[in-house]
Amino acid sequence: MTGDKQKIYALLNLLEDEDSQVSTPAMEELLQFERDAEDLVKEFQEAANPRLRGRIHQLGNILNVRRRRHAFIQHAMSSSISLWDGMVQINYQYNPRLNPDQIASMADALFEALPPRVSTVGLGTFMRNEDFSYTRKDTLGADLFLLEDVLAQRIGAPIVLCVIARHFGEKAGWNSSIVLYRGRHCLIDSNSNLIEPAEGWKVTRLTHADKLYPCGDRDIWLTVLSQLFLAAMLEDQLQAIHRVGIILAELCGGKFQDLPFPLGD
Repeated sequence: MTGDKQKIYALLNLLEDEDSQVSTPAMEELLQFERDAEDLVKEFQEAANPRLRGRIHQLGNILNVRRRRHAFIQHAMSSSISLWDGMVQINYQYNPRLNPDQIASMADALFEALPPRVSTVGLGTFMRNEDFSYTRKDTLGADLFLLEDVLAQRIGAPIVLCVIARHFGEKAGWNSSIVLYRGRHCLIDSNSNLIEPAEGWKVTRLTHADKLYPCGDRDIWLTVLSQLFLAAMLEDQLQAIHRVGIILAELCGGKFQDLPFPLGD
């Protein structure tokens, strides 16, 4: 048995310790051997010892979050993931207890109520009738930037409300872009009709003199990630700070560990 293998199995034995001050550092060290740790999960996920089995499942969950995070970063950098799917993955990174299929189910249930022929006015009316709105109170709350919470509570930041409305529109054959208009995220269709979620889903016909800033998918992800990072900082959500911070840093061409103390190394 190689030195690494001996160390890995020694750490595995420590996972069975009832003292979390022993088992937690052991799990942190095991995570440094990522490929071997995945093999351990496969081998011991049905272990007879319930304490070991529980901690192996915990180890597997951490590895799964890492895999999804790495995949999202790669897809985002290569523009090979849709805006909606990227938002789902960001939501999962902030709250790994979420089943991403749950977001799809919530969105699909709402979409069923959408009229078959969608116009710009019709989509704005639908979102308003479904009570999707923006609150100017507690604008830094993470729940305003997470799809699962906005779909459930019908209250969100304009940028997320735009993502949801655009998703519904695309599924119904109505296409739009997300733009910044007067400092707020809005939707605009091919005929320059603007929908403003922050203004009760008001629809306005713009002129060439009106100034807009088009938002690409990456712009939107970075904005949402930045807000979630700030929310996690304010709420002392250390694990969320780490998960979201890694994505932010890598999408901006850096490394989380290069951030100044106490965030990085």
